[in-house]
Amino acid sequence: MSGLLKVIFLVSILPENPFFEEKLIKDYMLGMGEYVKMAKINMDFFREKRYEPFIKNGQLIAPVDSVLLFSRVWNRLIENGVKIVVPKKIVWINGAPGSGKGTNTRNVMRALDISLRPIVVSDLLNTAEFKEKINQGLLVDDAEVTFLVFKHILEEGAGKSIIVDGYPRTTIQAECIQLLQAQIKDTSLVMLSIVLLVDERTSIQRQLTRGREAEEYNIKVADKETELVEVRTTDKDPKLAHRRYDEFFEKTYPALRLLKKITDYHEIEAKGSLIEVRDRIYVALEGKK
Repeated sequence: MSGLLKVIFLVSILPENPFFEEKLIKDYMLGMGEYVKMAKINMDFFREKRYEPFIKNGQLIAPVDSVLLFSRVWNRLIENGVKIVVPKKIVWINGAPGSGKGTNTRNVMRALDISLRPIVVSDLLNTAEFKEKINQGLLVDDAEVTFLVFKHILEEGAGKSIIVDGYPRTTIQAECIQLLQAQIKDTSLVMLSIVLLVDERTSIQRQLTRGREAEEYNIKVADKETELVEVRTTDKDPKLAHRRYDEFFEKTYPALRLLKKITDYHEIEAKGSLIEVRDRIYVALEGKK
């Protein structure tokens, strides 16, 4: 049953149910207001033909839900005064848990001669609300993540080459990249995708080793004026580590594969020594500065 139908149903039974929780009704009423608001925004979108940049061969290039979400994000960027100055190059870096994204991002920067500090999605989501979801191995709301990522891309990467670490993670986010490309199709923007992969055993081992080493480090510096290293819940619990790995291949990896259609796409085996992985990255990105 949709949220709107639930509201109608609850309101209809309220007179016959004096014991029904009033707060629950109020919550659903607020929900109905949001449904009505979103319905109006969506109707305006189609009535004003704001979808036209996303039409190819008479059809939308992405599902309607993705187009609507992207449109809302784009409007929010404009309403927040973000200047639409497109980067020269965007490099999307993703990887399975334990694939060494942090370390290998530096190798990508060297290979592509990029000096600008990467946009790290986990840093953008460094709030109590987002941390709670991340620590449970869950994904964060698509619209909020997309807004934050695109805002930083346009503000920090304007006219430059920039790396984004950790986006997209869902199909709708990958489709938003496709829609971003369509929105700014008159520019010379170049997009590359790099996906670092490891097998499940290696991933779990690396996650748990990282957690153990972080805890040991924190114990060593406990009596000193040294900043402690944050330890992810998923790096301490084998079940959560497995869940995080499964989440990547069930939701994120299929989304990343969609980028094959719109970016220069590279999958890189991240198992092995740091030097071996570095050399694979250099080979894959040779001549792409």
